[in-house]
Amino acid sequence: MNRDDREQELLLQELAKCRSCRFCVDVCPTYQAFGGVESFSSYGRMQIVKHLLNGVLELDDALTYCLYSCLQCRRCEVVCKSKGQNLDICELIQRGRRLLSDRLVQGGKHAKL
Repeated sequence: MNRDDREQELLLQELAKCRSCRFCVDVCPTYQAFGGVESFSSYGRMQIVKHLLNGVLELDDALTYCLYSCLQCRRCEVVCKSKGQNLDICELIQRGRRLLSDRLVQGGKHAKL
């Protein structure tokens, strides 16, 4: 198992800790700016990362835009911690971005992005 495989496994374990309460959604400024589209919320981004890493979704321009539209303001983390969940949501999104961008750099069928 290489470093990226271990990182993916650890990231998926962390993402699985989310209770899907969605309290983080309403405080997300991009969710608000995009008219309530969940893909532009912290919860939506975590789901996108999870499903991309599991192979359920294929990375395309729209999903890339969703992932990189996060402002990293950490409002979601404040709510998450106040509800007893204590996930570092912004870090999880950053780790997902890194893993997915490494795949783009390596080429393959998603090299066009």
